[in-house]
Amino acid sequence: MKDHKGLIVNNIKLNDHYYLLSIKIDDDPKELGLAGQFYELKVKSSQRFRVPISIYDIHDNIVDFMIKDIGKATHELSLYKKNDSISVLGPLGKPFTEAINNQKCLLITGGVGYAPLNYFKNTFPHATITWFHGGANKDEVFPADRIYTNDGSEGIKGFVTLDLEQYLKENMVDRILTCGPRIMMKNIVQIALPYVKDIEVSLEEYMACGIGVCFGCAVKIKNGEDFLYKTVCKDGPIFQGSEVIWDE
Repeated sequence: MKDHKGLIVNNIKLNDHYYLLSIKIDDDPKELGLAGQFYELKVKSSQRFRVPISIYDIHDNIVDFMIKDIGKATHELSLYKKNDSISVLGPLGKPFTEAINNQKCLLITGGVGYAPLNYFKNTFPHATITWFHGGANKDEVFPADRIYTNDGSEGIKGFVTLDLEQYLKENMVDRILTCGPRIMMKNIVQIALPYVKDIEVSLEEYMACGIGVCFGCAVKIKNGEDFLYKTVCKDGPIFQGSEVIWDE
């Protein structure tokens, strides 16, 4: 983890809600992050406030971030221009487990949860990957093997979990990796656990410090018959779905 002074290379608008922010970071490319990790990006208007954003891709010394413009901080990030400087802290958090050769991985994402799984797919081309992606409408979805929209404006009408159980009955899956709304991931775990034991979830919680100091992103994790608190920023954001206490 380092506090870098990055340089904006591009800030490309993908649609009315999403954009791709590319930042050049002068460091060893091998140290810039793994699939599932994230950075804390500095917002211009605040001396302290940073925004946690998952790594979408890395090429050479450029780290890409897919960002959804949904609030003041993410909107301010959308205003950065080419050649602007930006403070970025990272990489942070623990990554997804590496994929082994020919491992059958099912990726399931919702909305901006697409980002960390894009980097996973690019990192492990030797894995056998199938991708389900869902969103509210056609502006909330991106390329995948199966696309689901709540309003039916693109792909299959319904939630991304619509035919998940049927798919698992008919297809061999070694692992599931998922990122998106909490209720989506909770439902995926409930549906899939009878068929797949290895379900890695990337949790999205509000983070203040990003390094496990403030404990603002604590979540309940099973610990035998009891539970304990772990931080999403430092202990996660990747957890086994079967270990998360979803109803808290």
